[in-house]
This record gives sequence, C-alpha cells and structure tokens, in this order.
Amino acid sequence: MTKIKQILSFIVLAIAILVALGTLATAYAGNINPMDSKIAPLLCMTFPYWIVASLVVIVISFFVKKRYSLIPLMALVICWESILLICPLNLFSSHNNNGSNTFTLLSYNAYNFKGFDKSNTDEDSNATLNYIATTDADIVCLQECEYLSPIHRWNVYKKQVNEIKKQYPYRIIGVEHGQSIFSKYPVKEIFKEGYFSHFVVDMPNGSSIDIIDVHLKSIPLTAKDKQQYNDAISDIVNSTNSKEISSLKNIMKKISYAAQKRALQANKLSQYIHSIENENIIICGDFNDVPGCYAINTIADDDFDDAYTECGFGPMNTYHGNNINFRIDHVLYKGDIEAVSFSRGNVKYSDHYPLFVRFSWDND
Repeated sequence: MTKIKQILSFIVLAIAILVALGTLATAYAGNINPMDSKIAPLLCMTFPYWIVASLVVIVISFFVKKRYSLIPLMALVICWESILLICPLNLFSSHNNNGSNTFTLLSYNAYNFKGFDKSNTDEDSNATLNYIATTDADIVCLQECEYLSPIHRWNVYKKQVNEIKKQYPYRIIGVEHGQSIFSKYPVKEIFKEGYFSHFVVDMPNGSSIDIIDVHLKSIPLTAKDKQQYNDAISDIVNSTNSKEISSLKNIMKKISYAAQKRALQANKLSQYIHSIENENIIICGDFNDVPGCYAINTIADDDFDDAYTECGFGPMNTYHGNNINFRIDHVLYKGDIEAVSFSRGNVKYSDHYPLFVRFSWDND
C-alpha cells in the first residue's frame, strides 16, 4: 500500500510540475513574435485551459500531498496579471458612471447585415440595424460593413436606412474594406488601410477623439475546417485517431499563418499610432486574436488600457461561430478618457457579439 501511495504521489508531482510549466509558457507566449515561433500563438490561445487545469491539480494535490499544490498555485500567482486580462474581477466599479460628460461607443463586426443566425432575423426589417438603433450609442464602429443602402434579400429597406441616417447624421462607410463609422458628432476619415481605418470625431465638449477601427487578419478557416476542429477535439479526448490529428495539424498551420500576418499588421499599426499627436485614442474592432497575444501587446504597447479588463468580470467570448468561442473583439483606449462600463450584447445577428462601452472624460 505504501508503494502505491509513493507511485501516486510521484504521478501527482509530475503532473503538477507539467501543468505549472504549461501555465507559465502559455501565459507569456504572447511576448514572442509569431514570425519567430509558429507555436507561440497556439500556446497563447490555450492559456485559459491551463488555468482550469491548474485549479484542478491544486485540488487533487491538496488531498494527495498538500505541498505539491503549491507548485501550480505559484504558477498562477506569477501569471496573475495575465489571468486578469482574460478574467477580470471587477466586482465593484470605482469609476464614476454619472454626469453628462460621458459618451458611448458600440463596436460590432456586423457581418454585412446578412444575418448569421437565420432564426433571429426579422422579415420586415434588418435585425442588426435594429440592434444598432436600439443601443443609441454616440459612436458606432463597425467591421464588415461595406454599404448602407437597401438590399431586400438581407431585409435592409429604405425606411430603416433613412432612420439610421437620421439618428447618425455623420457616417463614413468602408466600401473597400468594411471599417465604417456612424456618429452623432462630426467625423472625418484621416487614413485607411486594408486592416484599419483612422477617424477623428469632434466631441461636444470641444475635444476630439482619434478612433482606429481595426479588422486584423482573420484565421482562414472554412466552415468545414471549423467543424473538423470541433470533431477533432472531441475525438482526441475520447480516442486517438490519426485522421483527426492530421486535420487538427492542418488547422493549426492556418492559425499560425494568420498570427504571422497579424504580427506584421500590428507592427505597422503600432508605428502609425505613435505618429498620432492626440492623446485621446480608442482602438476597437475585430482583432481576430485573444487577450495577451502578440498583436494586442504590440498595438497597446503599455500605453493603452483594455476596456473589458478595466470594467468587466469573469471570462467572456465575443466570437461564437460554429461553436468556437474566443474573445477576439477588443476596445483599447488612452488619454483623458476612462471606460466606466462595459457590456456585451447577447444577440447572434453576426458571428461576433457587439461590445458597448461607456466612457467618461477624466478632468482631474
């Protein structure tokens, strides 16, 4: 019996060390340029699962040999800042959400108003445009919005378009790449690239805000790829199958390739952002990457705060297509503005969820 306990103890120790190392590696994988390591972006995406594994091992170790539980626990302590990026714990907001000196921003990959979930579409109007109008956000930043005109096959009608135009008299439509902005306040386009557009909004208080609406390189997965991904994960958990493993390897290659493209985009965008003289900047949109990844680390560069990290609570996903769930839409900001509340719209008119943020002006 003693020998069995020794073997069990050794196994638990080995697992505790392995999980701790995996947690540390995935927590800081976003500091590695995907151009230098193809596996780094894959590791970064798995970080939440290592957190869960660490918690499970802590509990198991506690009952086998208490001191072993300190190994994964210390790893979690070391990674605490990385954990808060994906699972903020803002139980009580210390932000001032009152007063007239606030404004709201909606960031949404609109799926070109086509309607992702056909069961949620309206027959006489476009559900996505209805949602945008209902939020009544002061500024609406859209991705995959290449038009604002009647298209009946997607239930976009002239009356609704005119109502949106009345609600948002200032609009710039990203005809070529889909980064668009609707605003209640005057807005002008400064620069546009394939993966971002730079707008300046003149606010009622006399200040201006530079807004970078981004849509970084997406992972080129087909619907078949996404289904194979879910099937492969399920099959690998239940039994090793060479066919599923081969499919998963192909998908991993596509993920690594997209991460490399986003790294190049992030480097160029970071340089561009540093050329902006205004201190008040919001970067929002579809980053197609998770918190703590190389692209976001490069763009934020310790200058920007993450609106969800500042105001949110718990883990959250913003992409739900094909039952693949990740937080790949983000709102970053800096300057004399402060995010005071953050909410995700739980509507499935697109394969992304909309993000609604309230900002206040910090006049202290």
